[in-house]
Amino acid sequence: MGPAVIGDRVLAVGKRGVGYLLNAGDLGGVGGQRTAQQICAAYGGSAVDGSTVYLPCSDRTRAVRIDADGTMTLRWTATVPANGSPVVGGGAVWVTDFDRGVLYALDPASGATRERIDVGELPHFASPTLAGDHAYLGTMHGVVAVGGA
Repeated sequence: MGPAVIGDRVLAVGKRGVGYLLNAGDLGGVGGQRTAQQICAAYGGSAVDGSTVYLPCSDRTRAVRIDADGTMTLRWTATVPANGSPVVGGGAVWVTDFDRGVLYALDPASGATRERIDVGELPHFASPTLAGDHAYLGTMHGVVAVGGA
């Protein structure tokens, strides 16, 4: 996945599922991370809100809190098979299940499903875009706009 910037730190998670927390001003090279731990196999882009990173895990979206001391704490794992790149806005974490053609609005605090919207066939790594009070999502057959985002 693409790296996530959280203040003066950077979180990088890859296909092997290990999350590496680095100092943004001094990446440290191989073995120079602040901490590392198993999180999930992640693909795509993440979303950051404060000290929480929402990860595009291959099976389900996860929320990980990054504490000031560098501790990484799993806050929640989505109960639905959301596997796209998440975005945060409008009081929700918006993420797709590109295998089933579904857009989810998840509660940022718990990962509970607030909305489930069937949108049709999606390309891999489909990610919504938020603008105003709408979520926009490119599908294999056009663009879907959802109000209330």
